[in-house]
Amino acid sequence: MYYALSGDKCSPDEITIITLTTAISGELKNDLAFVVKGKAMIIGEHMSSPYDNMPIRLLIYVGLLYEKWIKMKGEENFIYGSKLYKIPTPEFVVFYNGLATKPEKEILSLSHAFEHTRDKDLGFIEMEVPVYNINKGMNKELFDKSPNLKQYADFVDKLREFTKQYDDYNQAVKKTVEHCIKNNILAEFLKKEGGKIVSLLSTYDPEVARRVLEKEVREDVREDMRIEIAKEMLADGDPIEKIIKLSKLSREFIENLQNDLVPS
Repeated sequence: MYYALSGDKCSPDEITIITLTTAISGELKNDLAFVVKGKAMIIGEHMSSPYDNMPIRLLIYVGLLYEKWIKMKGEENFIYGSKLYKIPTPEFVVFYNGLATKPEKEILSLSHAFEHTRDKDLGFIEMEVPVYNINKGMNKELFDKSPNLKQYADFVDKLREFTKQYDDYNQAVKKTVEHCIKNNILAEFLKKEGGKIVSLLSTYDPEVARRVLEKEVREDVREDMRIEIAKEMLADGDPIEKIIKLSKLSREFIENLQNDLVPS
């Protein structure tokens, strides 16, 4: 995977897995984090649902991961010294294979979540996170470099196909594992871990996931409607207090919206 993304080849003994097992009061866990050759810290996440808040989550993870890395090396005291302490370069990636239509690749920026524009006289932090669509038929070049990633996309695609064929989701999962082993799709992994995979996927309820996603979409639509209402009221010259009351948007958001609407 690392080679497919960076073009830099490495051997297993040059990789140190440092994935977080618990973060944010134990409710969120990092999907994958590893250090390559002691120089690059790769923090990866896999999403099948909306991911706009991923830069915020990764920001939380990165501090915890550096703390873990420094403690693993037994170098906690070095950061208080006068000599510059070198750390692995943080690099981020998100893999997406949800049902919503998404481009092959897009870049998320942490600054899009900030409440207001930066003060140029103060320090600033930015984070850019590439999101790769790994649904079947997307990102051919990436798949060509990482056969396992391609086979994972084939596995998910087949699971969706069988989910439509079988009313029993557990049966669909079992049929998917059987099909993939027979057709050499992640075959060795599934032969070894197939039982765990069936058990893990069987705890997932696609109907619950669908309802959660629909709720999030409805909330996004409502927010878009509130923003459009605010824009119309600003254009009509309505006072900000009235706009806040009707749109339920914050004063700062409306003031920024007002500034954006003023022609330069």
